[in-house]
Amino acid sequence: MAQVPVSSRHLREASARLVLEHLWDAAEVTGSALIDATGLSRATVHGVCDELIDQGWVIELESLRAADRRNGRPARRYAFDARAGVVVGVDAGQHRVSATVADLQGVTLARAVLPVSASDGTTARRLALIEDAMLAALADADTGPRRVLAVAVGVPAPVDRDGRTYFQDNPFWELMNPDIALHLRERHGWTVLTDNDANLAAVAEHWRGHGRGTLCHVTLLAGERFGAGVVDDGRLLRGAHGGVGEMRYLDVVEGVGSALGIAALLRDDAREQLHRVDGRTGSSLQELDPATLDAASVLVAALDEDPLAVSVVEHVAARLARIVATFASIYDPERVIIAGAVAESCEPLLELVRHELDRYVDPPGIEVLASDLGSDIVTVGAVKRALDHVREHALAIVPAALR
Repeated sequence: MAQVPVSSRHLREASARLVLEHLWDAAEVTGSALIDATGLSRATVHGVCDELIDQGWVIELESLRAADRRNGRPARRYAFDARAGVVVGVDAGQHRVSATVADLQGVTLARAVLPVSASDGTTARRLALIEDAMLAALADADTGPRRVLAVAVGVPAPVDRDGRTYFQDNPFWELMNPDIALHLRERHGWTVLTDNDANLAAVAEHWRGHGRGTLCHVTLLAGERFGAGVVDDGRLLRGAHGGVGEMRYLDVVEGVGSALGIAALLRDDAREQLHRVDGRTGSSLQELDPATLDAASVLVAALDEDPLAVSVVEHVAARLARIVATFASIYDPERVIIAGAVAESCEPLLELVRHELDRYVDPPGIEVLASDLGSDIVTVGAVKRALDHVREHALAIVPAALR
């Protein structure tokens, strides 16, 4: 069978990608080091670097020495220009919208957070709020919208590979993802990637959290409702319609019965128990206004061995153990990571879950950890998703600063 000749253009592109990939993660590199790292000829390396400089991806640094002793030529030094453009990561949640602007090595330049009020319950208002948060963050970063090379948006809804949500008469999902990508693309010309928020949380954990160095892990976003992102063999799983990690199946799991998250379960269970109590119980939770009683209050009271709070935490832990067990049975992860704002205070709850889990899981030993990434976890994952897109398609992108 005759071989198909490889064009010089394809060879040049392959060489450029090899050099750019090496430069992207390095503070600075000499031409000689690039030659050693890539196996390319000196002429090819320096020629490719000149092209990448012209395209805006690379800058040439001042030489530290007058000449290379081996051949008498000036020693050329290069660095990736992380400010050639920016990416924006957005967490378009139900109760707030946050946007983070980062350079091309993931360093945060600015953030903006806007609350979602009752008056924001329309498609038009939601799209406007997302756009306002992004533009506010870009303004704080002193970065013009034309320098945005990619945007990633996390939404609390299942999202397919094309960034769309199959609504199936679900008005909440329709409101959460009203074709955000199309709106921003038409308004600003941006490349926009829409994804499920729990998927982006899993991406964040794999990049900068407890998922680092772990091939198989599940991240559970555990606020008002549960959502899960699943990484298997280092890859994010999506399914045919973006449904991997959707938790509606919990409606039929014995001892669970719904996809309500940890924050909602702790709060609602405590309020229900207080409502049933006749007279004083000695619980410090009775001193709180029921309207302000939240999951953090219950967890703090449980640490102080408040009997009512301990009872609530034990009940929610038994439920969470079953939820973790179902995911463990299906995906066999090394770690399950509880994420979201509630994670920072839920260690007492997770201690009980770990104790319960071995009753349901065989073989035992799955780690259950609380995320360290806090309430910004979805924007962290969104920034990583946008960075990966830019890096993959870099040679087809001309940084906006040169347009």
